[in-house]
Amino acid sequence: MNNFYEQLVLLLPTLSEDEVQDAVKKISSFIVENGGEILKIDNWGKRKLAYKLNRQTMGYYVLFVFKAPSSVIKKIEEFYKVYDPIFKFMVIKLTKHQIASLPPEIKGIPVEPSELVSQV
Repeated sequence: MNNFYEQLVLLLPTLSEDEVQDAVKKISSFIVENGGEILKIDNWGKRKLAYKLNRQTMGYYVLFVFKAPSSVIKKIEEFYKVYDPIFKFMVIKLTKHQIASLPPEIKGIPVEPSELVSQV
């Protein structure tokens, strides 16, 4: 059974827009290749961090909502630890209540990753 997850990744602020898009595609592909299904990708853009983190004061925020078997999460976290553009990440398993509050288009029909990316 696949669980619903939400993850936020912080990408280095020194990346160009093209490099950010490449990183988002690589992350999406990694999730799909390991048995996951991307439901939504939301690029929040470059923002100031609340506090200095890994010597960074800015970062690109990208939110992913996806379904995947629980065994995939460890692989994703290991990938993030060695993937240079990511300097911080957080993966959260959604509760039944959180899943119920997701918009129907997210819970239902899968969409191609290129159609999911929205710009701020």
